[in-house]
Order: sequence, then structure tokens, then C-alpha cells
Amino acid sequence: MLVARLNRDKLQLLAESRIEEARVLLDSKCWTGAYYMTGLAVECALKAYIARAVQQHDFPDKSFANRVYTHKLKELALLDADLWAELQNEITTDFKLQSNWDAIFLWNDENRYEVVEEIEARTLYNAATQPGSGVMQWIRRRW
Repeated sequence: MLVARLNRDKLQLLAESRIEEARVLLDSKCWTGAYYMTGLAVECALKAYIARAVQQHDFPDKSFANRVYTHKLKELALLDADLWAELQNEITTDFKLQSNWDAIFLWNDENRYEVVEEIEARTLYNAATQPGSGVMQWIRRRW
């Protein structure tokens, strides 16, 4: 069986694809799908950032490697101390950024089994894409 290999470039591409898919789903009033795809976009973006820390020929720490496979966005953000410190520093002066991250951290992959209403889908999507303080833009500047 061939196992798909993920790397930083592929994760960046997936993040961009998922956020675009979320927009299309929002435009089509498919709230649950838009909500889920928005969360996946942020998950892929965070994993693309984390992939920077893994060198091609390094054997990663097993504990770290296992924790990267989580779908919990706050746990992913906490995996990199520099990223987390920078985020904590910036949210003290940017209330919109803090509010957007708070919304993003509520998402998890178990949401795929829930029906989501329009307000929830739009809130999450806007938190991810808001110009200036959106989570995706914040991560893109660092990945």
C-alpha cells in the first residue's frame, strides 16, 4: 500500500484549497461543510508551519511526531513554543486577532458529525479570513 507523503508545500496547497472550498460552500449555503472545511484549512496551515521545524534527514522526536497528528487546533499551535509566544504577544494588542483565534480554537474534527447553522459557519470562516487579523493570514506570514 502506498502511503501519501505530506510535506510543507503540500500542506500549504491543501490549506489554500480548503479555505477556497469553504468559501464555495458558504456561497452555496452549505453551512456544515463550510464550517468543517474552514477548520481543515487552519489545521493544514498550522501543520505547514510546524513542518518547517522538521529537517529532511532528521529523525523527529516520537512524542512530537505523535502530537502533530492531532486535529485539535490549539494543541497544534502549542506544539511550537515560538509560534505560541508570538501569538500570545500579538493578541494582547490586537483584540480582533484574539477573538478570531478564540473562534478557531473551538473547532475540532468531531464537528463533522454536527449540523452547523449559517452564523457558526460564517463566524468561523470570517475568523480565518478577516483581512488584517484573520488566522489564515497570520499563519501565512510565518509558514
